[in-house]
Amino acid sequence: MDNITILHPERPKEFSPESELYFDVWERPCYFSGVDNYYEDSNHKHIVRMWNNKPISIGVVGRNYKLLYNKELCESIEDAFMDTLTKAELDGVRRRDSISYMGATSIRDYIFPNIRADIESKTSDIAFRAIIINGYDGSSSFKFYHGAIDFFCTNGMVTGSYDMITKRHTSGLQIPKLTDKLRMSIDIFYKQAEQWKHWMGKEISNEDAKTCFEAMPNISERRVEQLMRQFRIEVSTHGRTVWALYSAATYYATSNEGQFAVRTTAQDHAASTLINREQQVRSWQNTEQFLAIAA
Repeated sequence: MDNITILHPERPKEFSPESELYFDVWERPCYFSGVDNYYEDSNHKHIVRMWNNKPISIGVVGRNYKLLYNKELCESIEDAFMDTLTKAELDGVRRRDSISYMGATSIRDYIFPNIRADIESKTSDIAFRAIIINGYDGSSSFKFYHGAIDFFCTNGMVTGSYDMITKRHTSGLQIPKLTDKLRMSIDIFYKQAEQWKHWMGKEISNEDAKTCFEAMPNISERRVEQLMRQFRIEVSTHGRTVWALYSAATYYATSNEGQFAVRTTAQDHAASTLINREQQVRSWQNTEQFLAIAA
């Protein structure tokens, strides 16, 4: 009986019930100013939270918008982790929380260091990653997706659309059952190791890299130049390969410093900006230029 795998281990301390994401929100009616009075907008409502001891609106949403509280969502997904993963897979899990726009967008990032892909590299160490995004401003759906993180380069790495779940905040919103999808995503993560090994061994030219970066959605000439500088840095570690190309792109997607620092404004948007960059890199992986160079 000693070799039985425990599928319901003790809850990791990292799945704490305390978090900056677990703030209260309320629905409040919308009004607009007329000539001499205020009138209720029956088609919209405010989503309100406390901020610096004052109530503020973090979103104006349609009347059919359904609140999905961060705590309810995150704890449901952590329950799915508990139901799906073994004790060994859960050990050492790390959780990182961040918000943008005073909580209008909430992001939770999990890294599972014991779910690793062996790509036979001395300079890359790849582990499984899961991200939750929830929005209270009407523009953000609930999103849950999985990918990988390169510990050596500390690059967050995002994968294909198979691992993306998106649900709009409508009256019929329910948190989906994730157990089967999560296990399937982990299985695919392990299978991707062969693809990553191929990328590590496939050499490319600087011209190939630039052409590929130029195909990235919504990219500027200045950003292409920055990506090329990062590519040359990655080449010193990984060689002039597709893996170096991809590492440069994922460094841009997850870095808020140096040439890729997020511009500071009155809005605390850094976390949302980095998530948007990851989605930009995700789309880039499906371009003809990347698919051709990575084949």
